[in-house]
Amino acid sequence: MQSATVEAGRRVYLDIEFGYVYGTCRRVIMPIEIGAVVHRPGDDSVRYRGEQFRYDVDVEIWKKVTDSCGKTVGVATTVANMDRGEYGMPYDHAFRAPDNEVPAAKTTARAAFADLKHFMESLLSAGDAPAIVVFAASMEKAAFRAADVSLDGCMLVDLQREIRRRFEMKQVLSLDRLARLIDFHADGSAVVSTHFRYPIPGEYRGLLGAHRGMGDAVRTFLLAREFEERLPDLEARVRALVDACRTGE
Repeated sequence: MQSATVEAGRRVYLDIEFGYVYGTCRRVIMPIEIGAVVHRPGDDSVRYRGEQFRYDVDVEIWKKVTDSCGKTVGVATTVANMDRGEYGMPYDHAFRAPDNEVPAAKTTARAAFADLKHFMESLLSAGDAPAIVVFAASMEKAAFRAADVSLDGCMLVDLQREIRRRFEMKQVLSLDRLARLIDFHADGSAVVSTHFRYPIPGEYRGLLGAHRGMGDAVRTFLLAREFEERLPDLEARVRALVDACRTGE
């Protein structure tokens, strides 16, 4: 990974989940939850922080669907309301929000981005995190700009890009696929990969699903640990997958 991640200080592994306000034709987007794993390499300790941005507004959750080789083959869309704790509601592609409701939706989105700014400022206030590691950085970059989050003195590292670069791959692999390659799973009070195991507090154990803020932050963290510390094993697994996909096996 980039040199900033081997400097002294904390390493922050981050994931932000987003939703489009339902019926706005993807014109209004807002952060809906965030997860962060804070790792101190010196003593190999971890700390978790997460937040849901709870507003009573229906949002569209768009998730890529990938095949066994990690190639995107479609998109699955559902509707959620974070304030009411409702997830997986059916999505009607023909639904349109009335024009007079769009200004209110934009106001709600601005409030959610303000919440994101507050979360990030609190997370980075100690000033000892030289790098934030994310998986596929484009959405986080856009969100930080929208929320006016300053990353001065902190490098944003895209783990997906680093893996692609290191293995000289034409295509990127999804986090879903790479998590399977490192045998990621939750085991009672811990999160586990092929070579690493870390405890996780009870309040976060129900938030470890794929495409949840904390779930993807933890998967990114353990993938980074495998990439940094167990590179030959991870490379062998990735090469085997790429070869199998190339030959159609």
